[in-house]
Amino acid sequence: MLDAKMLDDAGSSFLVALRVRLADADTCAERLARLNDRLAAAPGFRSLDVIRRDGGLGTDFFVVARFDTMSDLEAWRASPDRSALLGDVEALSISDISRQQMAGSNIWFDPVVSLPSPPRPPLFWKRWLVSFVAVYPALILLVTALAPVTAPLPEALRLLVIAVILTGLTTAFIVPWLTRTLSDWLHRR
Repeated sequence: MLDAKMLDDAGSSFLVALRVRLADADTCAERLARLNDRLAAAPGFRSLDVIRRDGGLGTDFFVVARFDTMSDLEAWRASPDRSALLGDVEALSISDISRQQMAGSNIWFDPVVSLPSPPRPPLFWKRWLVSFVAVYPALILLVTALAPVTAPLPEALRLLVIAVILTGLTTAFIVPWLTRTLSDWLHRR
């Protein structure tokens, strides 16, 4: 609950919002814990609040560093310690990094608009290989399994039956499964 003391508080806050690969989420959390430990010794430091949101495009981290005064916050922002520690965290980012600073009783930050930008797609040859692996074995199995049923049909109609089934299987099951299974490899550069 918000009380009058909190509204009169002249503290200052610094927000950093970033997205990391799912595989780097735990590493990012460990680096943020180290940052919190080091910040404990910084003059005027109050708290480091971290919100972690796991999602399909990666893991989002919203980090709010709170200080007693704007000068305490500015001193920390100018320190080489901050550059090194926060730089290690920000190095994991796969999208634009949002940074905002607020002073006084204003506890509202502007909406973070940089995070929804998707990470770079996997390299073309990796996408092509996943598509090939999804289609070719399924195509061989379908042609072989459906041969007795589709043999009396004209060739164009046989191909249509196989294409409809293959498209459904690859779109709904095979490609999503391969993408999840090979996610780390797909996004590694």
